[in-house]
Amino acid sequence: MYQGRRKHVKVDRNFVKEKLDSGLIYILFVSAQGNHADLLTKGLNNNNFEMIVFKLVMIYIFINQLERKCCY
Repeated sequence: MYQGRRKHVKVDRNFVKEKLDSGLIYILFVSAQGNHADLLTKGLNNNNFEMIVFKLVMIYIFINQLERKCCY
């Protein structure tokens, strides 16, 4: 592997580890059923597809409501 790339990955890894250790970021467990990335990366059956799209729409609506409360 190219030395410069390894150094870059090592710096990124150390940066993330430092933020995790300090408690600034927290990694949540996501079950296979709740993984929104599956919508873009896997062929899903209708039930899983509809469930993920529904969750994304609800998140979008929630964010829009928050923005309205903050900006007006």
